[in-house]
Amino acid sequence: HVVGPDPPPLESLRRDDISDRLRLGTLDVGFCALIVKEEDRIDFAPSHLVSGLQAVVRQDLEEIDFLQVLIQGIFRPFTNVFAQAALLLILYFAVFIAHIIWFLERIQNQGQFNPAYGPGIIDAIWFSMVTGLTVGYGDKVATTIPAKLVSIIWMILSAFFVGILAAALTSGFITTQLDQRQKVIIQDLADMGKYTLGVSSEATKAVVSSLVKRSITTQYASDELLLKALKSGEIEVAVQDSRTAHYMANKVDEFLGAVIPVWEVFRERDVAIGIARNSSVTGDYHRVHKVLEQSVIDYMRGEGRLNYEGGRLEWFGSATFEQDPNAANAGLESALAHSNTIASLVLLGACLLWALAVLLHYREEIREEVIRNKLRQTLGLGKKYTMLQLRQGAMRIFDRHDVDASGTLDVDEIVGLLKSLGKDVSLEDIKQYIDRAVEERLESLVKEDSHLTTAPSPPTTIAASALL
Repeated sequence: HVVGPDPPPLESLRRDDISDRLRLGTLDVGFCALIVKEEDRIDFAPSHLVSGLQAVVRQDLEEIDFLQVLIQGIFRPFTNVFAQAALLLILYFAVFIAHIIWFLERIQNQGQFNPAYGPGIIDAIWFSMVTGLTVGYGDKVATTIPAKLVSIIWMILSAFFVGILAAALTSGFITTQLDQRQKVIIQDLADMGKYTLGVSSEATKAVVSSLVKRSITTQYASDELLLKALKSGEIEVAVQDSRTAHYMANKVDEFLGAVIPVWEVFRERDVAIGIARNSSVTGDYHRVHKVLEQSVIDYMRGEGRLNYEGGRLEWFGSATFEQDPNAANAGLESALAHSNTIASLVLLGACLLWALAVLLHYREEIREEVIRNKLRQTLGLGKKYTMLQLRQGAMRIFDRHDVDASGTLDVDEIVGLLKSLGKDVSLEDIKQYIDRAVEERLESLVKEDSHLTTAPSPPTTIAASALL
């Protein structure tokens, strides 16, 4: 009835071209979301969206170092209000219970709880904290029946408090994401002046130039080219229609996860479907105007409202763009993996240095122990043995190294025996050892003879005694 039996032709145009064609009358309806404003040749259907301008930046997070992981991963969970409440309850009750325990134990258990208030309370607080935190150190115990009953009550209460504290700290560590800040941070319009800007229309460029002083702004032919320039690093901030920014950041694969709208929407305006006016006279509407007006009202306020809300969220997302939690988790996992690697290498290096220091310090003891073990193996002995087993083992070694069956071991045979036990000796070493032993023996004999009243023995006799 309105448009005829066949669907009207559709054309894909730039937004500015749509407005120009509607004014000229060469286009009937512009389904693009046009900004609602006073127009001589364009009428608008009821506004179906509120949009404005919004800054878009690369989703480029600052790297997290090991210190940040340590501080935020360990200490930040204590900012949890439940963890704070549990910790305060433990401290308050520990001090309160400590006073009761000291009062009950100060007379009959003076060996563990000093009867003087100051040191006695310190003893009691130590007992209370050790008991409450389920450590059970055992150096101080309650001996009186009333004190034991109070300790039992404190054990039950503290189990509840410690459980809350442990749960809060654990959940805080697991669920709290580290503050990975964007490298480009925009919190107000003045911040945009610090970066190179890009826009996709003359109107946006004019708004940015009027609001952001000393800005360097580059205009691109389309929103796609604008975000490509942002993604490649040609510009640092893109300023575009907020709904377009959300759609492209949520739905276009090329930009999904690569760009993110930030801060708030500014210069908000109602947007609507544009309809060409038949004449310059107000009220002379296009024949499809009433149809589109009623359709938009039904869609937004009538039976189709749920579909409208669902479609709006599906296409544009929520008003506040939320960072993908998987991306934040990936950054956290990467930082933890890096810190774990560093910590493992440091621990491995420390263990190696410790092992090297031990080996250097006890190298002689280790060498002697190796020789003793080898000697025991040569003798055929275990770690425990009798004198008979030792004598039998020695006889076996003697027989094995007495090559000429002379009943004695000469120097060469002794060298062979020592080398088989791991001693690095030579024939010259043995000779020097024997010479030194002879000299020491001679000196000791001379000293002994000097104390005798009889004349000293002839030198030949002394030498013979030393050799024997």
